[in-house]
Amino acid sequence: MLTRVTLTLAIAAVAGCATTPRDPIHVAVLVAGDRASIGPVAPDAVAGLELRPIVLPPPKPPAPDGSAAVIARAHQAYGNGDWPGCLRELAQLDVVKLLAAQHRGAVARALVFEIACRAEVSRSEARAVAARFASLGLDMPSVFLAADLEQLIAATQQTIGAGPLHPVAVTGQLGGRLSIDGRAASCVLPCTLDLPAGDHVFAVDSDGFMPERRLVRIPDTTRVALVQTSVTPELAVDQWRARIGRGLPATDATGAALLARLARSPRVAYLHGGRRVTGALVVDGKVVATGERDPREGPALLRDLAYDAGVLARPSVFVKPWFWIAVSGAALAIAGTVIAIYYEPEINTKVGL
Repeated sequence: MLTRVTLTLAIAAVAGCATTPRDPIHVAVLVAGDRASIGPVAPDAVAGLELRPIVLPPPKPPAPDGSAAVIARAHQAYGNGDWPGCLRELAQLDVVKLLAAQHRGAVARALVFEIACRAEVSRSEARAVAARFASLGLDMPSVFLAADLEQLIAATQQTIGAGPLHPVAVTGQLGGRLSIDGRAASCVLPCTLDLPAGDHVFAVDSDGFMPERRLVRIPDTTRVALVQTSVTPELAVDQWRARIGRGLPATDATGAALLARLARSPRVAYLHGGRRVTGALVVDGKVVATGERDPREGPALLRDLAYDAGVLARPSVFVKPWFWIAVSGAALAIAGTVIAIYYEPEINTKVGL
């Protein structure tokens, strides 16, 4: 009987180790929300996994573009009658980049000073810049300008505004947010827009991809295809945060792809702490398992997600330690009962004469 019990316990010991992989599987873990409610998530908190925490860098402040200083120097050169110096300063500006970043006010000031400085060199060149100012739909900035130049700009705006609009079809990443001439998003790709004649700046922003911008001349161009490359891990962090700020889910299809990109890992677990601990496991950029647990059960949730996703082999009932412990206990109880019922002690009888 004792031999059978010993054999049962040995089987239980072997079964308890049967599903643990020899080499741990790496999983990147991003924690959000109430971290204290998730519980400690050590690298070895889940048997068979090696958990690697993701620490996102703090949000970066907008980088200064330097346009204000350039425009200020151009303004000073204009005031001093240094027309060539004014134009040299303004030539440093990347108007397309400024409009793609929606700095319309800076572009308006720069073009007005260019009109003023070019008017002293060539009136026809000044009119060409005024036409560009008008086709971009810029508002007149609060700067001192000669009356004849103000009239030139106003007349050009009226002419462009009264002219016909021309359709242009724009394609690119499905759902990309398209901005025209530095305005807020004008439409979602694919779309068709009607624009006045002249040069226009097309800029598209799509989560999961690098921004793209292009200078397009209308009506010479009627179709525009904006091609975007995959987002860098650094920009993926900003895009993922921006989506959260817009109230979008952290782990929808796009959010999951961004998580995989920023983590630089094929397996990413996302845990969010609160009244309940919720989580998702992303494999190769797609959510393959979701779940929730009580507070402080973050490691248990990670284990569940790994089982549901097939990252770890889920133990069957016959190899779970608790099963064999229960079987062993039942066997011991039955053995004790059988012994109590059928055991007959040896009887020694002595007869004396």
